[in-house]
Amino acid sequence: MLYLGCVIMDKKIVIVLDWLQVIIISLTVAIIIENFVFGLAIVKGESMFPTLSTKDKLLIIKIPQVYERLNKGDLVIFNPPDSPEQNEMFIKRVVAEENDHFLIREGILYINGEAQTENYVTTGNYSARNYNYVEGTVPPGMCFVMGDNRNNSNDSRTFGFVPKDRIRAKVVLKIWPLNEVRAFMN
Repeated sequence: MLYLGCVIMDKKIVIVLDWLQVIIISLTVAIIIENFVFGLAIVKGESMFPTLSTKDKLLIIKIPQVYERLNKGDLVIFNPPDSPEQNEMFIKRVVAEENDHFLIREGILYINGEAQTENYVTTGNYSARNYNYVEGTVPPGMCFVMGDNRNNSNDSRTFGFVPKDRIRAKVVLKIWPLNEVRAFMN
């Protein structure tokens, strides 16, 4: 009888250990995916309106090989160049890549001499401000970013070029609110 009790106890221990192993492996995989592959971001602020609004939830990709290959129009999450805090993150749209010449005149963005059609930009009158960067050429290893809400965005016009090594993720999908789900693929 004692022997049968030990066998039953051993089977319970094996089952518990099997489940513990599954849980540990699952948590490890989830942590790796969250930190190095995909993640979620919540928008705070209106600088990307009308494309994104406060409290929108985004699926982002964190694999450097993906977000290092930037295209105009990509939405990226990055540490601003003038911020000493590594936790501060901005989301903006890449409007010019390395070696592109940009010019912003009367609210119109010109890239390499061509006026850009930007259907995603907030409509209305452009507020001309005394920005630091309204014309120049994007240096190698950098990009020039702007918010879609041009009158309410702290972006490259103020702080300059964004080094690619400060980019932390690329936005892939807006997942919330559900009636506004959309992919951001260029």
